[in-house]
Amino acid sequence: MALRAYDSTIRPIEMGRRLLGVVDAQVAEDTRSIPHAYSVILHPDDRAAFADVERDLVRELAEVVTQHSERESYRLSEPVVVVLRENGEAKRGSITVVPSLVTAPTPVQPRTDADEAVTIQPIAASMATPIVGAITAAVSTPDGVRHLLDNERVTIGRQAGCTIVIRDTNVSREHAQLRRRPNGWTLRDLGSTNGTKLNGVRIEDEQLLADGDVIMLGAIKVTFEIS
Repeated sequence: MALRAYDSTIRPIEMGRRLLGVVDAQVAEDTRSIPHAYSVILHPDDRAAFADVERDLVRELAEVVTQHSERESYRLSEPVVVVLRENGEAKRGSITVVPSLVTAPTPVQPRTDADEAVTIQPIAASMATPIVGAITAAVSTPDGVRHLLDNERVTIGRQAGCTIVIRDTNVSREHAQLRRRPNGWTLRDLGSTNGTKLNGVRIEDEQLLADGDVIMLGAIKVTFEIS
């Protein structure tokens, strides 16, 4: 996650690493199932440092767990939920991750030292949910196949776990991601080796797509279409 500097010794990448460590430790060997909900507990000052981007941060952390689970073939009973909680007794600069099958009331919880369990709609519930009543969108790959975008989040890459698999050495295992936003579909590079270009321009951030846009995954051409 490439987020800006904060008034905290904690960095988002540290949260991600700690989170994945807990995820791996929770694997049930008989079923390879893991909890779907995780609380990241911080000192109030550390949580306050992320106040402006907390909603985006927890979504990114949920995606990190989702993608890791796909790579490791872990089983999730529900879409991943990550929330930040604060504890006045926590040491400043420390990160504690607590797995749970309980979710929370909003992506950004009210600030409280209480650690009681509450119930919410998972923030990432749409990740694997078919889009109902949406404008039909698709991408066409070099093999002539037109892939209908019927999920909120679509990954493109070389590995079998991606939504759209392109078996070419120019394409990274997880190369790029398409997401349906309220204002349309967007494209984001997932740290690929050969980069992602939109209409000839290499992208660094999430970009809104338009009908007929040409996406280059390394040397592989993909066309975005709206019908």
